[in-house]
Amino acid sequence: MTEKDVDPDDPCPEGHYTVDRDAEWYYVDDGLVETFILGPATDAEPGDDWILTFTSAPGEDDSDRVAVRLTPHALHELYIEMKDLTPDARQAGHTAECGLCGEQVELEKAWPSPRREPTHPDCWTEAFGAPPWFDG
Repeated sequence: MTEKDVDPDDPCPEGHYTVDRDAEWYYVDDGLVETFILGPATDAEPGDDWILTFTSAPGEDDSDRVAVRLTPHALHELYIEMKDLTPDARQAGHTAECGLCGEQVELEKAWPSPRREPTHPDCWTEAFGAPPWFDG
C-alpha cells in the first residue's frame, strides 16, 4: 500500500494492519509530519522530560496543537524501537534474551535451545556441541 492509496479518513482499511485493529487510528502524511517538533520540556538538564508536539490538522482553521510528554526512559525506548531497524524488525521485534548467556540475540540468527528459547549459535555450540554443518 502506498501513500497515494491511503484514505486519510480510513487509515486502517479492512484487511490491513491487524495489530491493534480495534484502536483508534490516525494517518500521518508528509504535511503533518512537517509540524512535528521534539525537544526538552525544560532547560535540557539530564533527566528532564521531553515534549513531542505537532499540529492536528495543518492548514485547517480548526487544527489544534497536540503535545505529548515523554520521560527520558520513554524517549529512549522510542529511539531504541526505531533506530536502524528494517520495517520487518520494527513490527516483529528483533532481539530476545539468549536462553543460555542472557545477552540479547538477533532473532534472525538465533537457534532454539532444547527448551525452545532463542540462543546464540556459539552459546548453543558450547552447551550442546557443534552440529556437523556449523562452521562458526
